[in-house]
Amino acid sequence: MVDTDILLIAMVELIEGVRNLIGERGAGAVLRDAGRHSGPRLLESLIGSLPETLTREEALRRTCMLLEELGFADRVELREGEILIQGDIFSDAIREESSLPSAIYFLMGVVEGFVQFMSSSKVILSPRRIERGTVLLSYS
Repeated sequence: MVDTDILLIAMVELIEGVRNLIGERGAGAVLRDAGRHSGPRLLESLIGSLPETLTREEALRRTCMLLEELGFADRVELREGEILIQGDIFSDAIREESSLPSAIYFLMGVVEGFVQFMSSSKVILSPRRIERGTVLLSYS
């Protein structure tokens, strides 16, 4: 079995490579779309299909719990219109500070994909603050 830290390093190298190849904005768009695609696939492989369709708010709440349980972050807090993510796995692994926003766009896509998988509703996230170790996202 492959060590998860090795997979994370490979993912970070991929993120930095995409950013260097097509720039920050292009990398953000591509990685966000990749997260939207991989989020539902990850949940489906872990839990199969859900017996019920959740409300968007309940899907957001469960997504925050799942991000912690799956090790994407140390703490994820759902607030009114915001999600605060602390200790995300990418902040520690990213070597180039300038690659951090691209990695967070992947994480945003995963969240959006999780919510759509659980609720069949869309949520759109926007970055409000991206710092190493703390990410604040707004949602609509």
